[in-house]
Amino acid sequence: MPETPLSIPPIALPERIPQVLPQQRFHLGEWVQWFQVPNGDFGRIIGVIYTQQASCIATGLHYLVLLDERSPSREICFCDFAFEEDIEPLDQPSLERLRDNHA
Repeated sequence: MPETPLSIPPIALPERIPQVLPQQRFHLGEWVQWFQVPNGDFGRIIGVIYTQQASCIATGLHYLVLLDERSPSREICFCDFAFEEDIEPLDQPSLERLRDNHA
């Protein structure tokens, strides 16, 4: 099988860097779940980035989520980026319920 050369996605710096970044709604270590989809993934916030239409369609904060070992997509990816509008906080009882549902 021929090797495919690695490529790095293009990056572009914003024309104007904002003086003040938006306030984070979620913080490192916080448990969250995707609520916009029927079988949403869940995990912990492990990173936050600000993008301005360079590699994403939307400008703003995006959260890197380490998927829980029982999250539905965990078999195909360990982490995923989430738009702030697509996730919600996950309390301990809800986390346990999700884990039980995906055992």
